[in-house]
Parts: sequence; C-alpha cells; structure tokens
Amino acid sequence: MVVVRTITILSNNSIVGELRITKTLVEPDIEMIKANATLTDGSILYVSEIIGNDWRDYSYHWQRDGKMLRRWDNAPHHRNLPNFPHHVHRKDNVQSGEDINLTDILSFIETCLNEQK
Repeated sequence: MVVVRTITILSNNSIVGELRITKTLVEPDIEMIKANATLTDGSILYVSEIIGNDWRDYSYHWQRDGKMLRRWDNAPHHRNLPNFPHHVHRKDNVQSGEDINLTDILSFIETCLNEQK
C-alpha cells in the first residue's frame, strides 16, 4: 500500500515536476519505496518510506543546489529530543519533530515556495 500511495501522492501534486522511483519492495510483511521528486522550483525531495506490520521508518530530505534545506526523519538517534525519534534537521541544527507523512511534507514545502514568490 505504501508504494502505490506514495506514487499517487507525488504524481498528483502540483509542485512535483518530475518523479523518479529508485527502489521498491513489496513483500507480505514489509513495503518500501525510495523516490526522488524534482519540484517546480528546481529543488529535490528525496523520499524514503519503509513500513512493516507494526513499525514505520521514514525520511523526507529536501534540498536545493546540493544543499539540504530540511530533512524530517525518525532514525533512532537524538534521544534527548522531545518526541523521540521524530526530528527535523535544519542546516546545522536538529529540532524535535512530529510523526509526519508525505502529504504534510508537500504541504509544508508548497507553503514555503508560495512565500518565496
């Protein structure tokens, strides 16, 4: 389900100019997708989602000109932050984050792009 859902969300979003699926896996107990979406402003969103029966790993990495703008993930480091393991990387710092999904990320990025106009 995560593979189809992720492709559908990215394919139907107005800020996604080009979509490249780099890896998928669909097994009875696990699904995984890795994708790169070139956005209409030229920035790139790297998406990684892996879902098992009772767990989910995610990483959404947004960059422009090879430089990270922001990355949301739930890798099990930064144990000192509230809402561990969810956190956000911004330039040189890491902040506590929320359990977030691809739709939330695209909405956030779209708001940022509209503010830049």
